[in-house]
Amino acid sequence: MNFRSTIIGIAASAILLAVLGIARLFTIQPQIVDLTVREVDTAIFQPPPPPPPFEEPSPDAPPPPPALTEVSSIPDPTRIPVPLARVPMDITAPVENFFADTPPETLPLTPPLVKPIAKPTTPEVQVAPAVKTHYKQNELDGTPRLLRHGSVTFPSSLSKQGIKSGTVTLEVELTTTGSVFIRRVISSTHAELIAPARKVAESARFTPPTKNGQAVKAIMNWPITIEK
Repeated sequence: MNFRSTIIGIAASAILLAVLGIARLFTIQPQIVDLTVREVDTAIFQPPPPPPPFEEPSPDAPPPPPALTEVSSIPDPTRIPVPLARVPMDITAPVENFFADTPPETLPLTPPLVKPIAKPTTPEVQVAPAVKTHYKQNELDGTPRLLRHGSVTFPSSLSKQGIKSGTVTLEVELTTTGSVFIRRVISSTHAELIAPARKVAESARFTPPTKNGQAVKAIMNWPITIEK
C-alpha cells in the first residue's frame, strides 16, 4: 500500500513539473529595446578679438556745433485769417451809462422754512381676541351621546283626538360634564307636548362635549319625539 502511494506521488510530481515547464515556454518575454551610444564631437570656439584702444579727444579741438532741426511753417487751411486793426484807440474816452427800457423784476422772497409740527401719536390698543366659551355641534370633535333621559306620560287630550306622537325641538346647552340646560323652544307640533319635552331634557345626561380633546360647553338643537 505504501509503495503504491509513493508511485502515485512521484507521478503527480512529474506531471506538475511538466506543466510548469510548458507554462514557462508560453510566457511572453518582454521585448528589450537596444540602446545605441554615439560619440559626440566637442566644438572649440576661438576667443573674440580684444576691443580697440580708447582714444581720448584732443583738448584743443572745439566741440562740434549742435544740429538744428529745420522747421517749415505750413499754413493751416482751417484757420480764417483775421485782419489786424491799425487804428489807434483812445482808452481815456468817456463811456456813457447804459439804461434799460424796463426796470428789472424784483426777486421773489423765499418764505422761511417752517418745521411741521409733529402730531401726537395715539398708542395702539391691542384688543385681545375673545375667548370662545360655547361651541356649535359641527365644531365639536364629535356629537355627544345621550346616556339617559326621564320618562313622561303622553297627554290624554291628544290621545282623545287620535294623536299618538309629536315632536318638540329645543335649543339646549350642554355643560362640560354633560348636563342639559334648556335655552328656548324652537318648534313644536303640539303645544301640549312642550312641558313633557322640557321634563325629558332637564333629566337627561350626555357625554361631555369636547373640542381638540378638551371638555367644552356646547349649544345644540335637540328634537324630542314623544309617543303614546
